Amino acid sequence: MELQNFVIDVIESMDGVVELLEYALCYVMIPNEYSNYFNGKSEMLLAFDFEVAQENPEAEFITFGSYTLEQLITIANEKAVNTIRFVLVDGLSLSKAEDKIKKFLGMDKSQLEIVKEKEIMGTWILFNYKIGYTSHERTEDIKDVWVNLQNGEVDLNIQENKSLLFHEKSLIKNYPIPPQHSILNAFEASYLYVKNQTEEYSNLIVNKVEFSKELQRIDEYYTELEAETFKKLERKGITDKRKAELISKGEALKLEKIKQQKEMENKYTVDVDLSLDNTIMYFIPLIEYQVKLKFRGSEEKKIIHYNPVIKTFYTKRNYS
Repeated sequence: MELQNFVIDVIESMDGVVELLEYALCYVMIPNEYSNYFNGKSEMLLAFDFEVAQENPEAEFITFGSYTLEQLITIANEKAVNTIRFVLVDGLSLSKAEDKIKKFLGMDKSQLEIVKEKEIMGTWILFNYKIGYTSHERTEDIKDVWVNLQNGEVDLNIQENKSLLFHEKSLIKNYPIPPQHSILNAFEASYLYVKNQTEEYSNLIVNKVEFSKELQRIDEYYTELEAETFKKLERKGITDKRKAELISKGEALKLEKIKQQKEMENKYTVDVDLSLDNTIMYFIPLIEYQVKLKFRGSEEKKIIHYNPVIKTFYTKRNYS
């Protein structure tokens, strides 16, 4: 639930407390310094599902346009507080690293040697986008996109496991930060990803079967009118004045048909507006493995990173 995740992120960034009571139902405590945004309230029960809200009448249903959500968006835009987070890690260690790296790389007969192992600080950026879809009605959504600065790629794995990322606002233990992709490159990757996602979704919400039927109806209607006009032109004894009127009517029907088709296309076209709402930078301690691969006389070197929080490997880049 993207909307619920967004609300939790904003409240926690304000030093607030969020307690998940059950599916789509949260009890939240807002710091007193922000209570004026919520009519003096510092404790609230929030529901993110319509049926859950109906079952809990004391809860506020959070959806686009709801008062509390609009106030949280205002705070996020005005304050931009705590945009850097340091993820907690129990320990930086990995047993049977060589076997697990081989499995990650899908190696069979290749020989793998771990040349060097060290602890580093990995960096991810979470981009929160606000999206609007407008056709004959309007809907809105919030989309979060995680980009791994070590390889510059959108990271769906960490996005799916973000609930495992417990964090602090200050650095507990310092690790070296290796060379990484720029924030601008990360933004471009996130924007391209979410743009493609919104285009796919906008195509899904258009009823193409209904659209095709409407175009066919328009075409059949005006084809019939044009045929009637043509038959009248074929009548014997028709005056030149009447013939000119019918020809003019035929041209008008063609223009009207094009106009009706265009209006129908506009009705079934979804306009998407996409804007970056806020960003959060996450620092996560990682283990970096420099490995050497040998296969059939050739040799290759790679850098492999291991994320101990979500227990995942990824390839950083080749090195020499």
